[in-house]
Order: sequence, then structure tokens, then C-alpha cells
Amino acid sequence: MTLVRQMADRVLAKYPGRAATILERVGEDESVRLLARGGVEGVATILQRLSPQFATDVLRRLAPERAAGALAELPVDTAARLVRRLGEGEREPLLARLEARRARSLRAMLRFPEGTAGALMDPDVLALPQELTAREALARVRQAAELARYNLYVVDAQQRLVGALNLRELLIARGRLPLSALMTPEPHRVPATADRATVLAHPGWRDVHALPVVDDSGAYLGAIRYRTLRELEEELLAPRGADADTSAAFGDLIQAAAGGLLDALAGTTQSVPGERHGA
Repeated sequence: MTLVRQMADRVLAKYPGRAATILERVGEDESVRLLARGGVEGVATILQRLSPQFATDVLRRLAPERAAGALAELPVDTAARLVRRLGEGEREPLLARLEARRARSLRAMLRFPEGTAGALMDPDVLALPQELTAREALARVRQAAELARYNLYVVDAQQRLVGALNLRELLIARGRLPLSALMTPEPHRVPATADRATVLAHPGWRDVHALPVVDDSGAYLGAIRYRTLRELEEELLAPRGADADTSAAFGDLIQAAAGGLLDALAGTTQSVPGERHGA
């Protein structure tokens, strides 16, 4: 691996905002060629920073295995926003390559119109039956640790949301107590059909770090995470270029150097000062 390639890979990993700006500047062909190499984690990081339509155009041109690998690494709400923009014929082959749980989560989110609470939620935030004891609930959390967040949701026999508690409360509870005795009843919630403005203005954000989403019958569907709320706020309150965060950290000189490295890697410059051809 050349020095330029090593340095460019480090820029991609450390400064994804700046890298995304460079990729949008060099165009779709060069971006696809660059992202066809390296780890899928890096591809996922860059896709998060690209403008929505450009990210979708790049995704559809990547090799199917690579595109599916990137979708598996993305936060599920981000992955859903990209997949939603694909045509039906492009979407299903990608979903078929994903692990079953991730594909099921994406399909659940795609049922709802873009911008609604149902499309913004993470369907895999853990919910447990109210009849479980604290000891049994902890065992379930250990079995499905990847689905557990700070808040746990409690449902009745009809899967309706009836309560919530956090992991600390569960850890210190007496093992024989049922969740129905430990939970906070009637927690904050938002309908799956609620629009983006309603989600942003929901008073529950003053008290909780995630907002559960329910259907018309009150059945629990998933939760909108605080990270998603912050992303929505940034979109509405502070429209900015993809590299605004790194502009402050880099400074103009370092940004120019980083851009030159990426341009060299993408084939948009003929040489890099100080490096001989063929190195």
C-alpha cells in the first residue's frame, strides 16, 4: 500500500465529513471506485455523511455484497432512509443479503411514510412482558443484549405498551418482583403516524432518552432514539455542508492537504508533491 493510500484511508476514517465533501466534488464514478475498496465500516461511515440522493446513487452502484455490508453497519434508521430511496427491484435483492433481523427491521420501518415516527424508530429496542420477574427479565436482557438500551419497555398480553423502566431500576430490584410492580405506568409515547414536527416537539424528550412508538391500538412497535432526535434538529435548525464539523478542527491548510490526498487516491490529480510516480 502506498503512503498516499495509507494517509487517504486515515483521512476517510478520521475526518468523514471532509472526506464526504471531497467525494461529492469528484463525482459519483470516482466515489464508487474509492468506496469499492477498504472495509465496509468505512463505507458506512462515509454514506452517513453524504447528501441523501448522492449516498443512494453511490449505494446502488456498489457491488451488492458491499452495499449490503455497509447497510448492516449503518444505524437502522439511517439504513432505512437510504433503502427507501431505492426502487423496488433494487431494494429487495439488498434486503435478501442482510441478516434476517436487520432485514425484518428495515421492512418494518419501510411500511411507514418517510418522516413519520414509524419510519424514524428503531424496531429492535427491547420490550418485555409485564408478567416476567426482575430475575427473568435480567436473563432476557443478557440473552438479547444487542437489543437492550437504557430504557426497557413493558407490554401486556396484547403487546400494548403499559410501562417502562431503566436498566438500573431492574438491576437493583428484588428478583421475584414482576415488571408490572417495577415499571413506571403509562410512559410517554408517540403514534407511528406522527409527523416529524410532532416528534421533535414531543414533551417526553424532557424526561426520557428514547420515545416509544405505538400503533393505533397502543401496541409497541419500537423506539425513536435520542441520536435520531439530534439528527432531526440539525437538519431543521442548522443546514450545513457535509464538512462543517471538520472545518473547525482542520483549518484551511489541513483541509486542503486532506483534499489533495483524497483527490490523488480517487485519480483526480496526477501526482502528490514529494512522491515519485510509481511509488
